[in-house]
Amino acid sequence: MDTLPDTAPEPPKEPPKKSPRGRRIVAFVLILAAALGLGVGLGHRPLVRFWIEKEARARGIELTFDDFTSRWGRVVLTGATAKLEGVTGLSAEVPWLAVDLDGLSPTRIDARNVVVTAAVPPGERLEALAAFDRRHPGALDLPATANVTVNWGSKESPWIVLAGQVTKARGDAGAFEGTVAFEGTPLGLVGARWNGKDPTSIWLGAKAPEAAPLRLALDTKSSPMRLSATLPPTKVDDLARARSLSVPADLRGASVEGTVAVTLGGSESKGMYAGTASFEVKGWVPPHPKELDGIVFGNKTKLGATFEITPNLVDMRITKATVDAGAFKLSGPGTVKREGLSARVKMTLDGAVPCSELGASAVGAHVDGLIGDLLKGVARVGLGGSVNVRVTVDADTRKIERATVDQAVTVGCGLR
Repeated sequence: MDTLPDTAPEPPKEPPKKSPRGRRIVAFVLILAAALGLGVGLGHRPLVRFWIEKEARARGIELTFDDFTSRWGRVVLTGATAKLEGVTGLSAEVPWLAVDLDGLSPTRIDARNVVVTAAVPPGERLEALAAFDRRHPGALDLPATANVTVNWGSKESPWIVLAGQVTKARGDAGAFEGTVAFEGTPLGLVGARWNGKDPTSIWLGAKAPEAAPLRLALDTKSSPMRLSATLPPTKVDDLARARSLSVPADLRGASVEGTVAVTLGGSESKGMYAGTASFEVKGWVPPHPKELDGIVFGNKTKLGATFEITPNLVDMRITKATVDAGAFKLSGPGTVKREGLSARVKMTLDGAVPCSELGASAVGAHVDGLIGDLLKGVARVGLGGSVNVRVTVDADTRKIERATVDQAVTVGCGLR
């Protein structure tokens, strides 16, 4: 016989009721997400404008624009202007700007007829851009293409103008190809490549860096930044022809190569950029009488300088210039004042030649063989003191054949 259970079964539990407040929060989130999606997808203008400005501000970009059109996956702005937060003296005018989207995330930028105006000196703008990149890492790492004109200086009277095409991959890598003009004078082709790790590579005068007559490297990672320029072996005749300059007869057929390095600013700069230069001229030594062949020998001359230059590249103060040709060495201060692509150069160079070597050189110019060697030995042993030489140069690169070169010689020789 069946028996009844001692306790009655429990009634089924009802699911917990959601609070009215919780349901309202979920509904609000869903409605907001739908509104944003519909706003972008169907072109709800106030919502799209709000989203564009918000995305720009999140990247440190102060963006204004006249109008826009939108469809799912792309927004096109017209009449846009942009500035970077904390970067004074830098602005961009963008008549047409298209932003491709993946959902609500920008994935690519295309721009047309961009005009960038950057105040001088360039070093300050570059330092400010580096600081912006540290504050907003990744803000400018979208793939992009743009045809752009960059005016260094005022838009009405620019110092340097770059015009060409910028192509940028995702991240820090990019390239520029175009032309450059300096104070209204076209200088020809210019190109640049950068990757965020190595110094930016810049070249002038050719499409490819390997063929360029002038190559530069801008190290934005160093503090202060450094700019170096390399002149590969180049015929002096070719350099002069490019600038429609005449070449002194003794320099024809010679070649020159060298480097220049400039530090852009720094706490010790006092408004000047400090730099060094080193060049070698092959196939030329300073003109001299044959009696100095034992002093001024060989077929190359080394030129060097330490200097300070104003950021607009107008005034250069040469602390020490050097000229080395064989055993003949001169050094001294000077100034260079730029006028357009030409310059006025003034230098005073001093040197001293030991009388013993001068005597030996003079003997060697007139007496050959064993007797000459003996007399040169006598001169080296018997003569003491030195001959001091001062060379004063005043030259305008537009009229190099009219350069003034004055020499003063003070003899201080005597028997030992």
